[in-house]
Amino acid sequence: MVRVIPMCGLCRRVHDDGFSARGATGWVDFPSYLARHVVPLSQIQFSCDYCSECRLSYDILKSYGM
Repeated sequence: MVRVIPMCGLCRRVHDDGFSARGATGWVDFPSYLARHVVPLSQIQFSCDYCSECRLSYDILKSYGM
């Protein structure tokens, strides 16, 4: 079974649904993700997304016409 993991197109962090015990989600670096989840690399596929920090930075730059 292939696991699709959203990866930020700018900073390369991945979205981790199981980031904390309270069920909060967050963006973590890929080695941290692998430390929390035992998933063979052959069963991982990435999708492109943007983390909240990069999305905010992009929106600010876009407002200045960059």
